[in-house]
Amino acid sequence: MDELPDTGTEGVRTFTVRSAHTTTVFGEQTNPPGRAAATDADPSETRKVVGSAQILARFEFLARESVRGQLPPGTGLVGEQGTVTHRRPASVGTELRVETTLTTATDATLVFDGRATNPADAVVGKGTVRTRVVDRERFCGQVDDSV
Repeated sequence: MDELPDTGTEGVRTFTVRSAHTTTVFGEQTNPPGRAAATDADPSETRKVVGSAQILARFEFLARESVRGQLPPGTGLVGEQGTVTHRRPASVGTELRVETTLTTATDATLVFDGRATNPADAVVGKGTVRTRVVDRERFCGQVDDSV
């Protein structure tokens, strides 16, 4: 594919951790339902912190946004693979800075490194998102909208 974005393309965005972005640790949670891994955990130890899946989703969304207007006509960008390493907790109300950098652009594959930091610039999470440039019409034809 000829018209791919240049490596080094960056995206930056901040977001404030809300309850909907969290997972419950050291206690039971209701959505999705789950029980603590530690059977001796006391309810007073329960904490809500940003979930790893939320960090990964932020990396993927920002990666797509960072290359807006740089893809060939008729194409779009979809997630193919992602990894995240969660380094420290971030509770409800914490403002996180999310950054992505396009590190690889080959054929139709774009790979981004992501990083989320707290106000003290400490890394909360880091990861990689591999995306694929796809023909939008063909891709949409494969999606079952009846479900």
